Amino acid sequence: MIPSSDTTRENLTLTDADLAACRPLAGEGGHVLRALCPFHGSDHQRSLRVQVSSGRFVCFACGAWGYLEEARQRWREEQQRHNALRRPPARPQRPHSQPPRPLAATTPRPAPRPLAPREPAPARPDLAPLLAAFQAALPGSRGEAYLQQRGIPLALAQQLGVGYAAPGTWPHAARDWRGGRVVFPHTTPDGHLVNLYGRAVGTAEQVPKAKHHDHLPGAKGYFNATALQGDAEPLWVCEGAFDALALFAAGVSRVVAIFGVQGWRWEWGRAVRALVFALDADAAGQQQWRQLAREAALRGKGVEVLEPMAYGGYKDVNEAWMAGALTLGEGPVALEGPKGLELPADLRNAWDERAAIMECDGGLARSVAEYTAWRCLTDAAPL
Repeated sequence: MIPSSDTTRENLTLTDADLAACRPLAGEGGHVLRALCPFHGSDHQRSLRVQVSSGRFVCFACGAWGYLEEARQRWREEQQRHNALRRPPARPQRPHSQPPRPLAATTPRPAPRPLAPREPAPARPDLAPLLAAFQAALPGSRGEAYLQQRGIPLALAQQLGVGYAAPGTWPHAARDWRGGRVVFPHTTPDGHLVNLYGRAVGTAEQVPKAKHHDHLPGAKGYFNATALQGDAEPLWVCEGAFDALALFAAGVSRVVAIFGVQGWRWEWGRAVRALVFALDADAAGQQQWRQLAREAALRGKGVEVLEPMAYGGYKDVNEAWMAGALTLGEGPVALEGPKGLELPADLRNAWDERAAIMECDGGLARSVAEYTAWRCLTDAAPL
């Protein structure tokens, strides 16, 4: 039972029975539960949000946060496994009766083997407890103040799993920063945690360029990757985690950050039917959205783009949001060719190609080469 007189709002625990009594409803593709808050006696509004994958909950009305009891138990078991892995194995003792024989001078040395391709480092086994500690450290920290400077409410950041690594706690010691780092989770579309990204706290003048961003070694994911599931509404795609937070704060409900213009993976976006690209207004961002828009058109997906003028002269979504210059009122510019809208020449050519491909699929190919080209462009998948 949860005592109604308890005024503590931090690092609380909910049992399965407590949660069931709060009449939870599933949302966001089943990845989130919304329930009545037992900590301030809510019985009208489901202000308690529970992240199913991590077990973390937060109430947007009273600020109470914590973890489900089952998630805490899972964390303890992960800690025990991690501690067991850190124990060094015992070194085998060499028998005294059999000293090593020196190699003969004439023994030829084996030829060196070619280096194997370098694989991404595996994800750290302690990512979940690290993220939980950073999330608990965010309220009242330099990280919260930094979020406010960038126009991001604390409750929104907590809802999306953001944390704060104080100076000396960032697990990549060579990239630690004296102001600490705001921490964002890398996840896969099914919500699996694979990495952490840390943004150094401070202005561009205070933080050396080499220290601005740091991703832990290992595989990379997306920020808010679970948004890739389902196709009820267009998916907004941006380059950075702060851009994603700004779009959420501006009222967009389905956003993913890909951590750079080269981060998009079509195999993760198969279920997405319509995309809105909100990439940076620099040359790299503009070139990349055109390429991605063309690839999306060839896959039969609806495509839209947030024009540079929507940023009010600033380079990205978050800078425009901080300056009060971000314009979403008239919506992005649609690039959906089949509806007869005027497109840039390169995208119009892409839709012309797609029309030809569909003719090939219908048996109107004029040669084997045309049919082969169709199979290559569509990756053997129907449009």
